[in-house]
Amino acid sequence: MSAFGKLIVIMAMLAISLDKASAGDPDMLQDVCVADLTSGLTVNGYLCKKNFSEINFSSMVIANPGATNNTFGSAVTGANVMKVPGLNTLGLSMARIDYAPGGINPPHTHPRATEMIFVLEGELDVGFITTSNVLISKHIVKGEVFAFPRGLVHFQQNNGKVPAAVVAGFNSQLPGTQSIATTLFASTPTVPDHVLTKTFQVGTKQIEKIKSRLAPKK
Repeated sequence: MSAFGKLIVIMAMLAISLDKASAGDPDMLQDVCVADLTSGLTVNGYLCKKNFSEINFSSMVIANPGATNNTFGSAVTGANVMKVPGLNTLGLSMARIDYAPGGINPPHTHPRATEMIFVLEGELDVGFITTSNVLISKHIVKGEVFAFPRGLVHFQQNNGKVPAAVVAGFNSQLPGTQSIATTLFASTPTVPDHVLTKTFQVGTKQIEKIKSRLAPKK
């Protein structure tokens, strides 16, 4: 291989390496960049406010349990850049998740973040599935932590008789959440029935029944 050819290969490898290194939120270029949530402009994050104070770096949003009287028996309360504007460009956020007895945080993914949870109260059955379809699961208790790798489908369920709660940490200011069930069965416009019947090997009636149960309440 010529010297020029070797240089091209080295540059390509460097580009791939840099791309992998920048997989998380972009690095900050200033001390702080408090999000201007009123601006209609965003460039992979929010514009910086000119004036800010300590209020922009604090919140009581996850101090109290969320309401779990819903279909899944769980409530996720985020402490992300939308609630704590000072997180803008810092590459982290938190959430509180509460579970009623029998409640579940259904299978979902966070496309922009790895997640780690700390059990505040109760016990949970948790797990994630690798891209090789291997389930990694565990029963976790109060005081225990568990990590869910970025982008992998994962879940938590309270199979106990008392409420449970966790605090979750993410390495993104806005990790995003994509629920598998609602993504497939409650999108707008809806995924065509023939795609879902072929995918799940069931009939149209079953698909329509699931869609009706997951449809947003009017």
